[in-house]
Amino acid sequence: MNTLDLNDAVFIQNQQIKTDSLKVAKYFGKLHKNVIRDIENLIAELPEDLRGLNFELTSTTVEMPNNASRQDKIYEMTKDGFTLLAMGFTGKKALDFKVAYINAFNQMAATLYNLQHNPNQLHIGAKVQLNSGSPLFTITKFNHDAQGIIQDAEVIWYTRNKIHRETLPLQCLTLDQNNLIHQQTLDSFWSAIYNYGLDKLNHSRKPHNIALSLVNLYQIIEGLPPRPQLTTALLNSHQPHPVFMQSNQAVSSRLTGKTCKCWVFSTPKNMIEHQGE
Repeated sequence: MNTLDLNDAVFIQNQQIKTDSLKVAKYFGKLHKNVIRDIENLIAELPEDLRGLNFELTSTTVEMPNNASRQDKIYEMTKDGFTLLAMGFTGKKALDFKVAYINAFNQMAATLYNLQHNPNQLHIGAKVQLNSGSPLFTITKFNHDAQGIIQDAEVIWYTRNKIHRETLPLQCLTLDQNNLIHQQTLDSFWSAIYNYGLDKLNHSRKPHNIALSLVNLYQIIEGLPPRPQLTTALLNSHQPHPVFMQSNQAVSSRLTGKTCKCWVFSTPKNMIEHQGE
């Protein structure tokens, strides 16, 4: 069971954990049109309140030859919607995928909880202080419960060449000013990227990498922070944002077919999708 990797099977949208019919078709080895049929048959039999709460009709863009495209309908669904749909999937392989899918939902629920209860987006390596004031601490570890929810953080600090360690509740800690500026810069930058359209900016041909040309970004996106401030922040880009890998890397662009210098990031596991699929 542990060999089934469904990290990209679910996503967070509008504070809800969802999957969609395309992902279900992919993981269960079904034709998408048949999954759509099963969902619509199920919806027809459900009370109206359950339909609206658990299934949402939307669309996705499908690229076609000669730069053409078409809009195909898909259904987004909650964990309850998926559970209702998957009742009709039978067989040992289907059971394995149902269990793995539910585990993915539960893991994402822990991720959402941790984000909601970590408003300063504290992370390992962050410089922090007590809310009431203190020397600078460095976060070295988060302690989680069995559900993956963060309980507290282990920190270290130095005095007179001696290392001190302590375990403190997250609610007691706040980022120091430099970290806070970096975090605000990252929030603003990645929001601008997703609002413009990541698919229009990502030069990488690798499915889990993001390659961005800063030269190009400053030409087409207004309001970006000064380049020195941005590059310093991007070196520290971490979850829940894409994770920094390399700067000024030569990349064969999927957008232009040419080689360009890019900053390269990886998309972390269970990365929140800003605009669904």
